[in-house]
Amino acid sequence: MFSTYPTYDPYRTLQLLNPMMQAEDVYALQTALNECGFDCGVTDGIFGMQTMWAVKTAQKVHFLTVDGKAGGLTQRALALELAIGAAKRTGVLYSGLRGQLELESGYRLGNYSLQRPDRTYDAGVTQRNTKFTSPAQGFDAKLSIDALAEVIRKHYFLFEGLALRRRWSLAQGAWNAPAFACYIAWEEGATKVPEAMTLKPNVEQRQIFLTYVTNVTVYLTV
Repeated sequence: MFSTYPTYDPYRTLQLLNPMMQAEDVYALQTALNECGFDCGVTDGIFGMQTMWAVKTAQKVHFLTVDGKAGGLTQRALALELAIGAAKRTGVLYSGLRGQLELESGYRLGNYSLQRPDRTYDAGVTQRNTKFTSPAQGFDAKLSIDALAEVIRKHYFLFEGLALRRRWSLAQGAWNAPAFACYIAWEEGATKVPEAMTLKPNVEQRQIFLTYVTNVTVYLTV
């Protein structure tokens, strides 16, 4: 685990099997369960009995089918519970985090991207680039959602001077391309963006970035 590129189906249902499921997605599930108060023991990436019982408890609390199998609905519930906590701690909008998680990973805690030529890839529920963040951190659901919230919070502060919705929208876009977000915010009159943080996108890059912003802000409530 963490030493090679993952090979499991990132949309598989996590459950107790023989032999036991073990991989980064199970680890990600365990980090979410423990953080949300559903004790599954050691985060070892192995789906054993304690993890199954923790999943059942989480399903009961979230009014889901209690079968001990962590499919899309169970993982979504855990991801959104973590997002609520991150929003409260940082002051960012939960509605923004919800859209971000949906686009980045479909709420799948152990999702991952295709591997790049340099052997890096995007890991976990917020798709953190393993060039800059270790896979162990990328697949840690709580750490990754907190990191996302902190990036949004930081850029929201930098983008003071913009209209409220635009300010939040570009701050969310900074998760994908911070230099482009900063350039566009600076271009539109943000008052705290140092020009050194900006990078002017070309026409194609701007369109890709703005499409990303539109998609991640689908639930934004301002």
